[in-house]
Amino acid sequence: MRLASILATTVAFTLLSGCVASKIVTAPFKAAGTVVETAVDASTQTQSEKEEDIGRRVLAERKQELKACLDQAEDKAERKQCKQAYKED
Repeated sequence: MRLASILATTVAFTLLSGCVASKIVTAPFKAAGTVVETAVDASTQTQSEKEEDIGRRVLAERKQELKACLDQAEDKAERKQCKQAYKED
């Protein structure tokens, strides 16, 4: 059985032209290279993506500060001051 598969593979390579055989042999390596390139692209971050992340963090911090200020406010005037101090532009 194993001899038959080896023989079939050998015959297939001899019958195929060199160009087609080389494409068949190199296809798995090209596919692996594409996967690696895609993984690298997915793991890198552009400058605009970094800036968006920083903006999200700053906004989240401001919301937490506003919530803390509102929790500490004792009357309506202090709550109004908190809202004005942390007003979104």
